[in-house]
Amino acid sequence: MERLLVFICVLGLSACGGGDGASFAPDTGALHCGVSVGTQRVIGVVTSVHDGDTITVGGEPIRLASIDAPELDQAYGPSSRRQLASMVFGQTVTVTYAQTDVYDRVVGTVFTSDCAQVNLSQVRWGAAWYYEAYKCEIDIRQRTAYAAAQAEARATQRGLWVGNPVAPWVHRNGVEAKVPASCPRGDAPSI
Repeated sequence: MERLLVFICVLGLSACGGGDGASFAPDTGALHCGVSVGTQRVIGVVTSVHDGDTITVGGEPIRLASIDAPELDQAYGPSSRRQLASMVFGQTVTVTYAQTDVYDRVVGTVFTSDCAQVNLSQVRWGAAWYYEAYKCEIDIRQRTAYAAAQAEARATQRGLWVGNPVAPWVHRNGVEAKVPASCPRGDAPSI
């Protein structure tokens, strides 16, 4: 009987990610909270917020897809980090993704338990740019939503748009990012 209880406990821990705070769950659909997203999932508690577009969920580094936030040494960088932390730090989130980056971070869309799309919220609050260079990785509805959120934040001078901000990719590389004129799969995401 004792062995059966141990077996059940071990099985239960492995089913919820081994007790490390994050679980990886493949999903059969490409929708989460009504949004077209990647089919893989990370679910867990946000344990750190590095900057305005990078968090840690149960030990797993997560780079927020489709956005680029000011670097911490840029104007508004620390404010962007605080904005992201106010939404997710200590909260359970679901990260949907289809890829990792060259630093082996999951590149995904972060959702709170009430289905708020954190990446889009960062742009809406003027805490990050819509990273149009990667627009082909998301569907046309998301491209439109990100572009509209950025246009509104800019028009109302919200967050980083209060001044004359330098995009983080220009700050890092000294050049503008190349934005594709069209996407290989048209309105559909390319990944």
